[in-house]
Order: sequence, then C-alpha cells, then structure tokens
Amino acid sequence: MASESNDGLATLWQGQPVTRIEISLDQLRWRARRFESRIHWRNLREYAAGALVVGVFGYYVWRIPAPLVRLGSMLVIVGGLFALRSLHVRGASGSAPVNMAFSSCLEFHRRQLERQRDLLRDVWTWYLLPFVPGLAVFLVGLLGWTLAQPNAPAHRQLIVGAFVATALGCGLVLAAVGRLNRWAARKLQREIDALAALEEKS
Repeated sequence: MASESNDGLATLWQGQPVTRIEISLDQLRWRARRFESRIHWRNLREYAAGALVVGVFGYYVWRIPAPLVRLGSMLVIVGGLFALRSLHVRGASGSAPVNMAFSSCLEFHRRQLERQRDLLRDVWTWYLLPFVPGLAVFLVGLLGWTLAQPNAPAHRQLIVGAFVATALGCGLVLAAVGRLNRWAARKLQREIDALAALEEKS
C-alpha cells in the first residue's frame, strides 16, 4: 500500500534539534532526488498492484455467474481505477530543476513533502473507501452464491463463519493501512517542520 513507500522517507535530520540543522545545497539536492526516486517507485508498485486487482476481479466477473459477485467485482475495479487515478494526479513526484538556488530548492523539497503528507493524511478518501462498496457487495454475493451450491447446507455454519472472518479481516486490513499512512504522514510533518525552520534561517 501507499505507506510502504515511505520507509526511510522520514529520516531527514531525524533526531536533530531544529536549531542545529545545517545542510549544503548539494546535500539538499541529493535528498530531494532520493525522495523523488522513492515516490516514483512507490507509484510504480501501486500501478502494478492496481493492474493485478483489475485482472483478478475481471476474472471473477467472467468466471462467477452470480449477479452480486459480478456487480461487486465491477465496483472493486472502478474503485481501484479511481484510486490509481487519484494517486497519479495527487501523488506524482516532481523533479527539481538542476540549477535551483538553495532557497528555491529548499522550498521545492518542502512542497513535495507537503504534497505527499496530504496524500497520506487523506488515504481513506482516495484509496481505501473507494474499495469498500465493491468489497461489501462482492462478499455478500459470494456468500449467497456459495450457500446456493448443492452441498452447502451440510457446511452452512462453516461457510458463514468463513464469510464473517473474511469480512472482519478486510476491515482490519483497511484500518491498519489507514493507521500506517497517518503515522507516515506525521513523520513527514516532522521533516516539513525541520525544513520550515531551515527556511527561516536561510
């Protein structure tokens, strides 16, 4: 998910008092390029994961004849495409011009950090919630389709228990991803505060 890419992004000047921050232009440019590279690879991973989601649920649309399962699968695909579109629009990494002065490079990098912080803070609205309607319809449809199978009555309790466990598991995963992204956003905020203090001194 989106938070995985921020491993190491929030280490700039970590543990240093704000008043002691010192950094050269070359170091700042290197940090900006490293941040840009991490965001670039994160987005590529998300695009690949999105393509996998579309492929898997597209297979369900084709393979499982239950109307609710097909509807839920199509809603998941729509939610996935919406999330990827939002990531492309809101989360694309910017490239710093090569010949930027120190103050301009500092401001540019701070704005890039703010852009990614806002993205992570809003992860529920653009990344997680779009999947919820499709997953709910899909699971309900899958439960009904499974219970309608000839040998289902003999295993009804097991089937319902598996459905409940799956639904709870999905909810826990969504909640965990949301918390991880909020945590990553707070780490980025500390970097932004450090850069803002450095801007005041420059």
